[in-house]
Amino acid sequence: MEEDIIFDDNFKRMNNKNIHLYCTHALCHEGEASFLLAEKSFHMKQGDCIILPHNELVSEITETKDFKATIVYISNHFLLNNMPKNEYDVIGKLTLLRNPIIPLTKAGQQIFMEDIEIIRKRTVNTAHHFYNELMGCLVDTFVLDLYDFHAQVYGNARFSGQQALLMKRFIEMLSNKEYQKHKEVSYYASKLCVTPKYLSEVCKKISGSTANFWIDHFTIVAISRLLADKSLALKEIAEQMNFSSLSFFSRYMQRLLKVSPSEYRGNNL
Repeated sequence: MEEDIIFDDNFKRMNNKNIHLYCTHALCHEGEASFLLAEKSFHMKQGDCIILPHNELVSEITETKDFKATIVYISNHFLLNNMPKNEYDVIGKLTLLRNPIIPLTKAGQQIFMEDIEIIRKRTVNTAHHFYNELMGCLVDTFVLDLYDFHAQVYGNARFSGQQALLMKRFIEMLSNKEYQKHKEVSYYASKLCVTPKYLSEVCKKISGSTANFWIDHFTIVAISRLLADKSLALKEIAEQMNFSSLSFFSRYMQRLLKVSPSEYRGNNL
């Protein structure tokens, strides 16, 4: 997966080890799909649009046999360089952690498809002298339409832009794998110049989950991926995740998943 923009019609690509480098955008045409996002269950049906900025937090995707969708994966690097510069980018992304599904009207579905089709048509014209700028403008249009869809359904956020920015910076720290060495809320609060209590309150208000939940969830997702690599010994994984000992690593797994690392590897892989 090296392209900045990838088109698909099912979610099989979500199993790719590099999928965390992309943001997923999808519109369901027929059938249904279900998935877990940060341990919460979601159900996608005809006319639903989903936006997943953090694919690493998605698991257990299932599709009905008649599932048909238009799916577009856009690299986070490309989006970072081409996202519209407004406050809704911060607020919208964070509310998607609480609910990534946006039901679209017929008109909304048509706009979604028109945006995607023009992007699809122009991706082949790499000889264009201003190709990167052109694709950036087209994706910019698509993203602004997604903002509009989201605002129409969910309205104004019930938190301030300052609170949104705080949680955005917190999630960015986790996305940058700081959880490998730091699993205490106090560390992140100190870096963000707030108290641990305030950081957790903001996380709860915006996402519905505490700061501890997000630290643990990013950590468990990373651990599960490492456990999938059977060439790695449990001791190696514990060291990579900065646990002081294998027994401490095991207690952490028992607390969150009610199984030991070896039991998890045996039951799930």
